[in-house]
Amino acid sequence: MRIYTCTPRDFPEDRNFFNRDSGLFCRGLEVIGVESRAIGGGERRAGDHKDLIRASLKELESTTWWERHHLDGLILYSWAAPEFNGVARAIRDAGIPFLVVMDTCGMISRFTSPRDWWREGHVRKLAGKRGILEYVIKGAEWLGGGLLSRVPRRRIDHYDAATRVAVVTPLGSIWVPGEARAFGRDDLVERFCYLPHPQPEWFFYDGTPKENLVISVGRWRRRDWKQKNPGVLVPALKAFLERRPDWSAMIVGADAEELAPALGMDPGSLPERLRFRNAIPQQELVALYRRAKIGFWTSRWEGQQGTGAQALCCGCSVVGPFSASMSCFRHYVSKGSGRLARWNEPAAMSDELHLEAEAWESGDRDPDGIGRMWTREFHSPEVARRAVMLLGLDRM
Repeated sequence: MRIYTCTPRDFPEDRNFFNRDSGLFCRGLEVIGVESRAIGGGERRAGDHKDLIRASLKELESTTWWERHHLDGLILYSWAAPEFNGVARAIRDAGIPFLVVMDTCGMISRFTSPRDWWREGHVRKLAGKRGILEYVIKGAEWLGGGLLSRVPRRRIDHYDAATRVAVVTPLGSIWVPGEARAFGRDDLVERFCYLPHPQPEWFFYDGTPKENLVISVGRWRRRDWKQKNPGVLVPALKAFLERRPDWSAMIVGADAEELAPALGMDPGSLPERLRFRNAIPQQELVALYRRAKIGFWTSRWEGQQGTGAQALCCGCSVVGPFSASMSCFRHYVSKGSGRLARWNEPAAMSDELHLEAEAWESGDRDPDGIGRMWTREFHSPEVARRAVMLLGLDRM
């Protein structure tokens, strides 16, 4: 059986390409005995891996181009973006069953969960700092639709072409079909399903003794602050550590070591038990996850929060905000593996960390059980098996 993966965007083939998303999906398919290669947009580069096929958008929109590969199935990382509707139609017309992956919490338009869309301020987020006119336009979209709903309307063509549409959070897979219903396509609703992003198999718990350690891993460059929200993360950890002198914490990722001064905080005012590390080797990261008891994030929005999934696979519990825009965390804590703060602000998040520390101390957290449960859901071969079943190819 031959199932390829494809992302139409022109991503560089660096050392991480086959460790995440469509590249890792390809590897997961290989592990379960499926012939697989990854397809990416753009011109071929000198450093591209032999398993990466490059193609122009014109080629990807050609039915003939797809027919030449004689595929039994395809995993398409297109996010159902209207700009790739021509790609989706070409794959369908070539007779290839394919699954579209949507990396979203579910809050992609007002049609998905209208109350949450409004309550979480997506009108304001979309308007940004562009002034009152943009705010009025976005408000009108929420209220009326019509021509202003052109992006959700055009996604319907993508849903119509796909065999299955996979959303990476369970709640997202319930909310996103609201777009199909809104445009009178109830017949498409059954195509939607939950399928998480795959995670590498080296994220697992090996019995390493757990320490009173909280870890947060992410991108901490200033351009990522609006999403990653370090202005809540650092004060929450500071308050928690001041309350719990028997615990320590570590923030890991790009520009982490510059985070406190960049936030206008005096590093000397922070507990010594709060440490910052820039990007570290994968092996060291896995070791940290295995030692830590709690993974902690305060992001304003995520699709599937990948580092949270990795922490769970390594036997950590997790703490995050209760938010529709972070719907993945409602799933992450649903199996005795963490808790949510009602408000994404320092005092509430710190309180939940304290309660989670107490859960570990009272024996309510089992790292072996947490690790086993989530590796069965997130490891790349398991995700690949589920995709094959969703496409109805497991009977071949």
